[in-house]
Amino acid sequence: MDKVVGVDRLLDAVSSARCLSFGGGEHRRKPMAAVAAIARSDLGPFDLDVFLGGPDVDLLIGYGKVRRLKFAFMGIGPLGLLPNFRAARESGGLEVVESSEYLILAGYEAAAHSVPFMPTRSGLGTDVLTRPNTPYREIACPLTGEPLVAVPASKIDIAIVHVNVADRRGNCLVYGDPFVDELLSRAAGSVWVTAESVVDRLPPLDERPAHTFISRVWVAGVVEAPGGAGFTGTYPVSLVDLDAAADYQAHALDPRWRDGYTAAAAGLLGGGAR
Repeated sequence: MDKVVGVDRLLDAVSSARCLSFGGGEHRRKPMAAVAAIARSDLGPFDLDVFLGGPDVDLLIGYGKVRRLKFAFMGIGPLGLLPNFRAARESGGLEVVESSEYLILAGYEAAAHSVPFMPTRSGLGTDVLTRPNTPYREIACPLTGEPLVAVPASKIDIAIVHVNVADRRGNCLVYGDPFVDELLSRAAGSVWVTAESVVDRLPPLDERPAHTFISRVWVAGVVEAPGGAGFTGTYPVSLVDLDAAADYQAHALDPRWRDGYTAAAAGLLGGGAR
């Protein structure tokens, strides 16, 4: 089965989604080209459920595409806070669910295992459990009676992940830090991939560098997008461009600058189906 498609197919899938998530972490290997295409479309707003949010989430906030945000962290590495996220939080114009990294992971684990919740000790004694809109509940273990936290399964309709290489059937390799992309791919309802390169067949195991494998079982479609992570980089093809990241941070509140950046980023999705 050939899963290589153009960006229009990805946007068609996103059009029916309520909740989105993105791979990568913070300011690294984010699917910026796909996010820019969504930002330029008339789709949304969406709920977002993210592990380590970065300029991907920030860009969608700037375009008014985010209805509700659940996150463990939002930032742009050593540069600090993200401009649109900060402005939205300071104005009170963004509904958020504050979480932790492990609680986000537990929600993904529950979804990946098709169970309604995942029990954990993480979060006990913290303010995360006292927020008015927290989805987490303290429960007693039915076996020992000890206090635990019940983490509901994340309800992510579509996850978008940028990878190093994908084959035409949808098998993918991520080099460098995978963050939680493999788990996210199993937790989401469907996964759409943008890839630095698309090949007929992945290289043999003994010819691959250290990698994380994402099975075609989870992947609905692949869009070829060389440079599709933008300034967030895709190791080892490209590293994070902190100068470009600083430029984004300095200007992302300016609608004219943001429109120019988004148009250029979306243009990286030119590969399409062959």
